[in-house]
Amino acid sequence: MERRDFLKTTGAGVAAFTASQALPGFAQQSADLGIIRNPVLVKIFLRGGQDQLNTIVPYRDKTYYGIRPTIHIPESESIPLDNQWAFHPALEPLKAWYDKGRVAAVVNSGSPNGTRSHFDAQDFMEYAAPGNRTIYDGWLNRYLKATANPRGEDPYRIRALAMQERLPRSMRGKYPAVAVPSNLNEMDEVLDVFEKFYGQGEPEKLPFTLKGLEKKGGPEKSKKLKGLAGTVADANVAEDPVMASGKYTISYLRRLKELLYAKPETTYGSSREIGIGGEGVAQEYPGGWFSSRMQALARVIKADAGLQVAATDIGGWDHHIGLGGLDGTLNRMLTFFAASLAAFMEDLGPHLDRTLILVSTEFGRVCAENGNDGSDHGHGGLTWLMGGNVRGGRIYGRWTGLEPSELFQNRDLNVTTDFRQIYADVLRKHMGFEPPEGFFPDFTPAERGLGLFT
Repeated sequence: MERRDFLKTTGAGVAAFTASQALPGFAQQSADLGIIRNPVLVKIFLRGGQDQLNTIVPYRDKTYYGIRPTIHIPESESIPLDNQWAFHPALEPLKAWYDKGRVAAVVNSGSPNGTRSHFDAQDFMEYAAPGNRTIYDGWLNRYLKATANPRGEDPYRIRALAMQERLPRSMRGKYPAVAVPSNLNEMDEVLDVFEKFYGQGEPEKLPFTLKGLEKKGGPEKSKKLKGLAGTVADANVAEDPVMASGKYTISYLRRLKELLYAKPETTYGSSREIGIGGEGVAQEYPGGWFSSRMQALARVIKADAGLQVAATDIGGWDHHIGLGGLDGTLNRMLTFFAASLAAFMEDLGPHLDRTLILVSTEFGRVCAENGNDGSDHGHGGLTWLMGGNVRGGRIYGRWTGLEPSELFQNRDLNVTTDFRQIYADVLRKHMGFEPPEGFFPDFTPAERGLGLFT
């Protein structure tokens, strides 16, 4: 494996290496000024087109039951929030947080672009440039680059990471970010080899050394080394990365390994129920890969290691078949989604005040059910905000109803809140960053905002 391949697989973009955290004093301003100290943004993308109507239910709307005769959520089983909206019963773990004012949602939100293609809609949202195919850097990467410290920073501090093996497009771009391999705890041998040659300034000798190790260890050793070295996905990487970037990448991964595996029993990437908070009573998490990611992320946040942006995906929301009501696929997915996020917020403790969870999906689903207990690709959808200084305990967004004349193309929820306005409010009110002109191509966020934050 060549030097550029290693850097590519670790997801570190290094065209002009300025690894950094915020501008001096950026996240350190006094809380008296309304600026959150050391803010963290956790971006979760629900890939596939997550359904709004059975998640936050318009339980007093008779049309809802008429257009979803077999997959609706019965009023008697829903969890009322007010006189209009109710949670799907699987969201019960989030109800207490909603009542505490730590959870809010924006209905009828999403992209104004009417595409029903998952690929296009996801790209448009992650680049925050609907319909614009000339943008190739993610909106989170643009934020990281815009707030980079030109003097550089200590690579021992971690500013941006993806809690998965591939960087989402929202984090790809010129600013270096790292995706976390689930087998990071087994990468010492590969990291040692790369560190040796970067330290000596002879990265060109790496391929020969790796081949020697592979030959010495046999086919199984060779396969393992290749797997470990290539376990993390690519980002935008220059053809000739500078030496400093290679050293930084290795240091970054070693620091992550230290944080995630401080105890022998810690197993990021598994579903073992272990305590990785490092303080007090261990927080219990439900089993499963998503829960494990959030558990590991809580550890990084509580370590106060400089993290500002983290991201992860949950796929599988494309429910053309078996979306169901109380017993369908949506019920199963919302169950682990809600339980994992409730445990994550509990685990963060006081760090929840500086951590905002932002959950989006590329589009919603058709309002009426289809013939397979499911629903097809739609338009308007749902955005969640949890933690931080969100003004929770309420549902935001302009609801337009479910009559055909009130729907997009007579079938879908309208988009009445552009997702870019939500993202702009998050950057301004939570991250303390004013997006410059052009940050959101072809869109100027309203200065007043949506009132989502205190």
